[in-house]
Amino acid sequence: MERCAINFVARHWWRRVEVWLIAVLLLAGGAMLGFQVAEWRLSSWYTAQVIEVRRGYDEATKQRDMRLNRLANTATEAAVKVEGAAAKAEAAAGTATEAAKTAGTAADKVNEVLERQAP
Repeated sequence: MERCAINFVARHWWRRVEVWLIAVLLLAGGAMLGFQVAEWRLSSWYTAQVIEVRRGYDEATKQRDMRLNRLANTATEAAVKVEGAAAKAEAAAGTATEAAKTAGTAADKVNEVLERQAP
């Protein structure tokens, strides 16, 4: 009789343990599933953020390229103007050299005339 009561009590407690074990497993599975769903949603959000950042980067790159092209065009125009100014300066230097030679020749002639007139 005592053994029968012990077996009954043991079976009764074992069933309680089984129920609690199944409940814990179901809760753990639900928590894992919830965590995975949250991770999936977060991954989708991160992907959307990366796409937005890439769009911004592409737009910034386009703006930078436009500024660089404008700068290159301005530098080219400035180089052309500097080249023209250098050509004008070279021509002016040539003219100044010619004028200096002419002035030197005139000074030599004046010097000769003065030497002839000097007693």
